Amino acid sequence: MMETLATQLIYQGRRLRQLKRDGMVAIYDVRNRGNVVYGYEVIMIKALPVATFPDGRSYPEREGYPSSRKESNDWGTIAWSYPANGCSKALAQFNGLVKEGARVPPSLDHSADDEPGG
Repeated sequence: MMETLATQLIYQGRRLRQLKRDGMVAIYDVRNRGNVVYGYEVIMIKALPVATFPDGRSYPEREGYPSSRKESNDWGTIAWSYPANGCSKALAQFNGLVKEGARVPPSLDHSADDEPGG
């Protein structure tokens, strides 16, 4: 059984809290260390296969957050960021993806990404 992506994540000093999810599409608010909302992220959740990394860490089949690494094409393709005053635009993006029945293209399903939830 696939491990589900957490509804609350901490990554690079940011706190992400899932506001809404429909299928493999989710919207998170992004908060700083002072718990102030400074943005939103709309993502298409990735389905990641079982993986064992060279350092010995291993992960079961799981859902993953899109990668923000420079080598990744995730941002702008399956993930989008909005500023704190962009909540309505983020919700419109979320609703549009849900309406389209969005799915993560297999070519963007990076099992070796070292991101939260993946």
